[in-house]
Amino acid sequence: MNYLCDVIVLTWNQLGATKKFIESFKLNTIFPSRLIIIDNASTDGTKDYLSSLKDTENCKIQIIFNKENKGFVGGMNQGIEASNAPYVCLANNDLIFTKGWLEEIISVFKKYDNIGVLNPNSNNLGTRAASGNSLEGFAKDLRNKYEGIFVEMPFCIGFCMVIKREIIDKIGGFSEEFAPLFFEDSDYSMKVKREGFLIGMAKGSYVWHKEHASVDKLGRKKEELFTKSKRIFLKKWGSILRIAWVVDSCQELLDNLENGIRLARGGNYIWFFVNNFFEQKSAIFKKNNLVEHSGVKFIEFRNVFDLSWKILKKKKRYDIIMGKDKFIMRIFSKMGYKILDRLDETEVDKIKMASNFCGL
Repeated sequence: MNYLCDVIVLTWNQLGATKKFIESFKLNTIFPSRLIIIDNASTDGTKDYLSSLKDTENCKIQIIFNKENKGFVGGMNQGIEASNAPYVCLANNDLIFTKGWLEEIISVFKKYDNIGVLNPNSNNLGTRAASGNSLEGFAKDLRNKYEGIFVEMPFCIGFCMVIKREIIDKIGGFSEEFAPLFFEDSDYSMKVKREGFLIGMAKGSYVWHKEHASVDKLGRKKEELFTKSKRIFLKKWGSILRIAWVVDSCQELLDNLENGIRLARGGNYIWFFVNNFFEQKSAIFKKNNLVEHSGVKFIEFRNVFDLSWKILKKKKRYDIIMGKDKFIMRIFSKMGYKILDRLDETEVDKIKMASNFCGL
């Protein structure tokens, strides 16, 4: 059998979650796939359960039992090394799949040749079913509404990340410097974009994720590992900047939208503050024949007082404020904000690196 996708999943105890994962995967994965399970030295009966699993018509199962816990990075790299399918999915074992999830992801890959990595839509990305709506019903509605839709993102998240074989051939697996976990997916996203590929989400594919189920078991060590990996990421790529870009009209927004997307592809988040703005977000991207980018957002303001309030009330302070209005920029400069009056990507890159030493 020719497998379209190798799905790599790590297990480390959590037998109940693993059973639900495998049951939903077999039920809802249409394309011929191989499930490569890496067990990181489980002790709760997971090994016996995995040994009892049988292949099905559309799913071959391959199991690798580790004698020690190799962590997320080490385990996933084992699976990547064992894979050879055109697509490779790196999946957490606390996922619930819905019908057609992989089919939709593959269709988006085929629609856009320059995509390298895709997440499915998910509660992990802020998309949740309304109270009273079943998971399958919600997923079906999303598929009908967003079939074939691709949304760019600044970073893909490793909870369920599908990678094109061409990417793996170019850059391999996760960087071992982020072992055992944290920021390995963000680092991978940056490397994929550096190769000239896009990353993002197949909006019509839905996978539910029980967030933090695995990492919470790390206890106090979690914060220590997170801080270590974050320090490595920032040293390598610079800070993730929050940029407020003030424009006076919808036309000025359209003129600068591609520049905003370019900044977002550099691992930043851009908020365009637009004077008297009433457009729908999706319509703005369509007007410029651009793919929607989740790292670029639009906020309307009516006057300088409204603008000041909306910028100041943000819990996480903006690192840069950009705009041509000298009066407005002078106000924020006096408040201690870093000001740019025009797009200067060299200056932005300098700020990204310098901010690592300023606590931003």
